[in-house]
Amino acid sequence: MPKKVDHDERRRCIAEAVLRIAGRDGLDGARLRDVAVEAGMSLGSVQHYFASKDEMLRYVVHYLGEHVTERIMAGVRAPASASASASPVLSFLLSMASEMLPLDARRRAELRAGQAFTARAVGAPELMEYLGEGDRWLRERVAELIAQGQRDGELRAGLDPRLESVVLLAMLDGLGSELLVGLRDPEGALAAVRYHLDRLTARPAAMTTSQHSSHP
Repeated sequence: MPKKVDHDERRRCIAEAVLRIAGRDGLDGARLRDVAVEAGMSLGSVQHYFASKDEMLRYVVHYLGEHVTERIMAGVRAPASASASASPVLSFLLSMASEMLPLDARRRAELRAGQAFTARAVGAPELMEYLGEGDRWLRERVAELIAQGQRDGELRAGLDPRLESVVLLAMLDGLGSELLVGLRDPEGALAAVRYHLDRLTARPAAMTTSQHSSHP
């Protein structure tokens, strides 16, 4: 009897190969043939699932989104996360930031893959539309969280949830790029995120002079 092929597992194997290449070499020179070698598959097998590099990257970005979301939710459910902040909304936002920032090899590879997709999307309307859908979805979810925090009295009433969502995600994008090139260390990046989130609370946490000076 012919062996049954798990097509979802094959796609995941290809996505993981792309991430390994991204973390090691970046994606500029990664062709379908390179991914096939990395995944231990034939070129024909990879082409069976993805006809082009752009199609493959679209899948990888979707794959990343699902896995990052799973890790964020796991972090929120963890007891350590619950004790880190009295606010469920701030706990979720901090967990989200920790998963989006390249704080280890895995997350560096994920960010490099996402940046490669963004770079390829410039001048390619079909890719830009796909990228825009994901960006809008994330901004709307973060804005909804901030609005929920306001309704629950955890965050300041005068905040504009949509603008705060844009600001937070832009900050994470900038910090992520700085971490990738070594301009900022993980401890300093997370300190900046915590400082920003504290300023959104109904009663902002006081920052001492030493805390300000220790993280430029």
